[in-house]
Amino acid sequence: MMRHKAADQRSTGERWGRVFWKLWLVAALGFIIAAGFAAAVDYFPADLWLTHRLQDIDAAAFGKALDWTSRMAEIPLVLLVVFGGALALWLLANRSAAIWLVGALVVYLSDRVVKLLVDRPRPAGHLVEVSEKTASSSFPSGHATAAVLVYGFIFYLAGLLIPSRLLRLLVQALCLIIIVLTALQRVYVGAHWPSDVVGGLLFGGLLLSLLIWSHRRFCSLMAGM
Repeated sequence: MMRHKAADQRSTGERWGRVFWKLWLVAALGFIIAAGFAAAVDYFPADLWLTHRLQDIDAAAFGKALDWTSRMAEIPLVLLVVFGGALALWLLANRSAAIWLVGALVVYLSDRVVKLLVDRPRPAGHLVEVSEKTASSSFPSGHATAAVLVYGFIFYLAGLLIPSRLLRLLVQALCLIIIVLTALQRVYVGAHWPSDVVGGLLFGGLLLSLLIWSHRRFCSLMAGM
């Protein structure tokens, strides 16, 4: 009976594994196509319209909220969050979680390679209001990629490690807020086109899914030893 149950669980895991990789490959193909178009044109027609609509929102509180969340996805604070969180996890004997959290930061560096390959220019000041100027290329958004990777992985770890339902939901809600508002802020300040941000979210999601898959695989292997 136990053998049949174990076999059923293994079969279910294999089926879900095949589904995961099929979906991942479809998403990866979508990102490659989007990157190809981004390399060919400076911006898409919808980019201009969406940027104007977002920049038309004239509310000081809205702008401040966007700026605060965007800073959480910038390197100084990201380093603090990642290494501070990893140290806490290590001291709490969750060493695999600590290593994988640092791994999220290492994986994020691949964003630089994609930016160099696509080499899309940033939004121009004569098209949209640009209040933040950056020299690097525009696609994909590094802030959006970092937000999804780092705070998406923290969202995942919160579901695994925080026993209190209320605290777990608070941490996960904060992670989602940071991801969403960071994406909006990059368009709001004219640093990126909406398609750059969508590309960053998708690229970060692809990397995050691999990170979570590898962590779950490692934990499964360790549990079976």
